[in-house]
Amino acid sequence: MSMRNILAAAALACGLGGQPAAAQPASTLAAIQGRGTLVCGVHGALPGFSAPDAQGAMRGFDADFCRAVAAAVLGDPGKLRFVPIATPDAGFAALGDRSIDLLARNTTFTYSREAGRPVAFAGITFFDGQGLLVRRDSGIVGPRSLDGRRVCITGLAGTTGREVVESEAARLGIRVSIVEAGGGTALLQALAAGRCDAASTDASQLAVRRVTELPNPQDYVVLRDLLSREPLGLLVREDEEALRQVVFWVVQAMLEADEFGVTSANMVTLLQSNDPALRRLIGVEEGLGRGIGLDADWSQRVLAQVGSYAEVFDRHLGAGSPFGLDRGPNDNWQRGGLMFPLPLR
Repeated sequence: MSMRNILAAAALACGLGGQPAAAQPASTLAAIQGRGTLVCGVHGALPGFSAPDAQGAMRGFDADFCRAVAAAVLGDPGKLRFVPIATPDAGFAALGDRSIDLLARNTTFTYSREAGRPVAFAGITFFDGQGLLVRRDSGIVGPRSLDGRRVCITGLAGTTGREVVESEAARLGIRVSIVEAGGGTALLQALAAGRCDAASTDASQLAVRRVTELPNPQDYVVLRDLLSREPLGLLVREDEEALRQVVFWVVQAMLEADEFGVTSANMVTLLQSNDPALRRLIGVEEGLGRGIGLDADWSQRVLAQVGSYAEVFDRHLGAGSPFGLDRGPNDNWQRGGLMFPLPLR
C-alpha cells in the first residue's frame, strides 16, 4: 500500500482532530430486533386512537398501527411498549432522545414539523381537519355563524388551533373571540360550562370526546365544515431510513388490503388465490421483505394479526366502535376517499 493510501485509511479511521471516530449507534430497526421490543409513543388518553381499556391494555386506531409494525418487525403485535406522550412537541423530543422508536400520536404532517425538526413522517394514516363542536340549540350551523361568538381552543404549545380559527375568520370577514381553554377534557368542559359558543380542535377528537366526556352528548354536534387540512401520520427520526421504509410499507399493505377486500378473517381462503398482486400482498410470493430487511411473511403477519386498514378503522372509530364515524376522506380512493395505497410491486 502506498503512503498516500495509508494516510487516507488513517484519516477515515480518525476524526479531523486526529481522534478515533466515535462508534455510530446501531440503526433503530436493528436495535428493535435486538431487544425484541418496539417502543411506541402514543397519546394514551384519547379513546378511539389510544387509551387503556378496563384491563390496562392500550387500545385504539394509533395503537393498532404500532402493533402492525411490531408484527412486521418482530413477528408478534404484542412485542411492544407504549409510552404516553402529552403533546406533539414532547413526541418530537422523545424521538430525538431515543426514548421511543416510533411516534403514533395523531400528529399532523406539516412543513415546519418535518423541515424544521430531525424527524421524518412515515405515512399518512388519517385525514382529519380542525372542526367545530357546538350545542345543537346554539344556532351555529357553520363557520359564518361564528360572527361575534367565542371559540375555545386548546392553546397548547406546538398546536395551531388559534391560527386556523383566526385565518378562517379573516377569510370570511367575521369577528370571533378566542378563548384558550386547555387541552383534552378541559376544552369540552369549557364549552359545557358556557365559557364559549364553540370548541375547536381536530374533528376526530371532538367526535370521540363528545361521546366519552360530555354528560349529554346528544345535545352537541360536530359540524360538517372543516377549517383546515390535517393529515395525521406516523413519525420516526430523520436518520432512520430503514425503519421509515418499514413503517411506510406496513401502512401501504394495510391500505392495499382494504382495496382488495383482504381481512384477518378471510386470509386462509385467499392464500389459495392465483392473483399475483394479491399473492404478493399476503406474502405468498417472495419479494416484499428482502428490500426492507424483513422476511417474506411480514405482510401476512400484519394482516392476520392486526388486520387491514378497514378493520382497524371500523374496530376503533367506525361502525364497530361507540363513535360510529363515517370513513369519509379515509375511505379507499375507489370509493371516493383519499386513501391511495402505493403499489406493492
